[in-house]
Amino acid sequence: MILICGTSGTGKTELAKRLKEYGFKVIHLPELVIREKLYLNYDEERQSYVIDPQKVIKRIVELERKSSEPLVVEGIGAEIIPSKYVDLCIVLICEPRELRRRLRLKGFPNEKIEENLEAERLSLIWGEALDKYGNNKVVVLDTTNISVDDLVKIVLEELKKRGLFWRDSDEN
Repeated sequence: MILICGTSGTGKTELAKRLKEYGFKVIHLPELVIREKLYLNYDEERQSYVIDPQKVIKRIVELERKSSEPLVVEGIGAEIIPSKYVDLCIVLICEPRELRRRLRLKGFPNEKIEENLEAERLSLIWGEALDKYGNNKVVVLDTTNISVDDLVKIVLEELKKRGLFWRDSDEN
């Protein structure tokens, strides 16, 4: 299983959509949580669902077992998946000024922007990933000044090196 983590605006969803074009089964965690009611409640203040970790892990593991394609899980919260199920955790990061610009374009309220910028400045997701999965399973990619096409090429090469992808990236 491949995880794509990072704060909002770093490019997780866009990368995952592009990996789907290469035969990966992609699970967009926020959509799955809402569609299958894998949450504890809705946090009005943060305007987001609070996921139920046990339900999410159980469902993701079920989906992986049923999938014939390599599984990619993307979204905030993907880092809750236990290490024993994870082959690689890709953490996307972005320089805070650029991240602020992206989040404004997405229409995020100022409070949510500041919350995400603080998480990015403190490398919270990166740190959590390293603590949980270790150096060997974590790859950090800076999306500040890189096109989605280049990001996809870098990720596919990393997956090939690890034996998690075997097609030529130009086959698509």
